[in-house]
Amino acid sequence: MDVRILSSAFVLFGAVACAADTFCADVEALTGSGAMQALVLHDGLSAAMTVSERAAVCQTSLALSGGSHVHCNWSFGYRSDQAEQVFQGLINAMATCLAPDTTMTTDSSVNHPDAYDLRMFDRGGQKFAVSLKDKGALQQTLVFVRAQKR
Repeated sequence: MDVRILSSAFVLFGAVACAADTFCADVEALTGSGAMQALVLHDGLSAAMTVSERAAVCQTSLALSGGSHVHCNWSFGYRSDQAEQVFQGLINAMATCLAPDTTMTTDSSVNHPDAYDLRMFDRGGQKFAVSLKDKGALQQTLVFVRAQKR
């Protein structure tokens, strides 16, 4: 019986590790010059979401510094628990992907009255971010992943 429990735990751990590896590879692909235009949440982050809701369309934007970033977002009901769970899961996944040479900081400055939470990751000068933004006028909460392109 102990062997079955250990075997089941190993299979579960392997599935979580595989999902994390896939997410990490996708985040790395966002930073490259390739054509990666979507980021998909793995099952551990999105158990209650449909397959189509898991995929975020990503866009490239110019940064004030002259570089460019790719940003991907998911939309949830205003101040939903699911948005907070995905936000926290993405913070953990990003920290795991970028470890051990990464520092994480927070930023709470915002120029509008809606709620906002931002976690920034710096890996040797390359910037990544995960943010949660409540948009009262839209009755939505948005979760973003942003990656600096190389």
